[in-house]
Amino acid sequence: MTTEQRFELELPDRLADLAMPVRPDYRDDIVRQTASMRQRPAWTLPERWIPMAVTTSRVAVPPRFPWRILAVAALLVVIVAGALLFLVGSRPKLPAPFGPAANGLVAYSDKGDIYTVDPVTGRSTAIMPGADTNRDPVFSRDGTHLVFYRLDPPLSPMSRLFVSASDGSAVTVITPDPLNHPGWYRFSPDGRQVAFVALVDGNQTLMVANADGSGVRTLPVGTAVSEPTWLPPNGTEILFASISLGREPNGLYAVNVQTGKTRPILAPAYGAGADAAAASPDGRRIAYSRSVSTLANQNTYQVHVIPSNGTGADVTLPMPRGAVFQDRPVWSNDGTRLAVIRGYGPHNEDVRVAILPADGSGTGIESQHAITGCCDNQMEWAPDDSAILLMPEDRNGAATELNLVDASTGRATVASWGDTSLSSWQRRAP
Repeated sequence: MTTEQRFELELPDRLADLAMPVRPDYRDDIVRQTASMRQRPAWTLPERWIPMAVTTSRVAVPPRFPWRILAVAALLVVIVAGALLFLVGSRPKLPAPFGPAANGLVAYSDKGDIYTVDPVTGRSTAIMPGADTNRDPVFSRDGTHLVFYRLDPPLSPMSRLFVSASDGSAVTVITPDPLNHPGWYRFSPDGRQVAFVALVDGNQTLMVANADGSGVRTLPVGTAVSEPTWLPPNGTEILFASISLGREPNGLYAVNVQTGKTRPILAPAYGAGADAAAASPDGRRIAYSRSVSTLANQNTYQVHVIPSNGTGADVTLPMPRGAVFQDRPVWSNDGTRLAVIRGYGPHNEDVRVAILPADGSGTGIESQHAITGCCDNQMEWAPDDSAILLMPEDRNGAATELNLVDASTGRATVASWGDTSLSSWQRRAP
């Protein structure tokens, strides 16, 4: 028998032996240990009660909250807010156009140059020196700009108006064509326009120029104009007095700057004339001077206060014994007092500054020494109402040295900078 035949005969028995399970040696030990353990009840198995499809499914996990993105966004918001606060905080705070404010610098001109001076220290700074002849600077209501005139050519009556920053920089011409004697220029409450008068065909004509130099126009009010001023608080109207061209008396009017419509406040009356009108800081009242014709050759001006709408009582402010006239009222910034020029002689021999209640309840106080000169003295209250800046004139109408008049005592002192030009006091935020 061959080897291959023998293998074929033994193959079934060998396969049977390989198919039999092999019992591990440690089986009996495991059986003995587990025999003593209690079997888990069938009801505790989840598969008995819940379908396997449920127990084996993946639970949906909610998306993660984007904390990092929100943190970055919040940081950007904080940075932007901080930048805005810095920009706002870095800008100088500006005063309101009307009402009390803090005292700033005083602007004036000398020998054709413009200066600013600290009225406390007396230190002056030339902000516009040079070959040009610049005169009579006036501050804007917020104290950030100046308007002044420049002779063109020098030593002539022809001038142009310019606007600059308060430090003399960024000079802009606002009347490109030279004008004949431009004067009484004043900024609007928002600082965007300048009202002034100039001689046109021999008449003082009311004009308005944009402060950025973009245009100038005439307001046809039908009369020659004296001392225009913007009516508070919004400046939509300009207050002015008419100028008599013949024997007609002066009246008080207001013209709307946008429409050109003029309304009467105080109609002209024969035998009397109104002039030197000034509006209260709240725009509700107007103080003015009125002269009454008499047989005697005397100055008979008196100061009156009326409502700005032209209706209501006309109050004449009282004068003390011996006074013969009061003229040129100027309102305090708080609207409670008026500074006036008070005369004790028929021909301006004895002139004083008087400060009296605007409601007519008293004659007030006077400067401690007489100012011998013309009644057309120019006055301006300090922004905080502590003093009055006075530019006196002599009896020939020529300006003399500036005075500072204490508003509570009437004590007058010569200004330390020795100016003889029209000056303007800068308003600053309190």
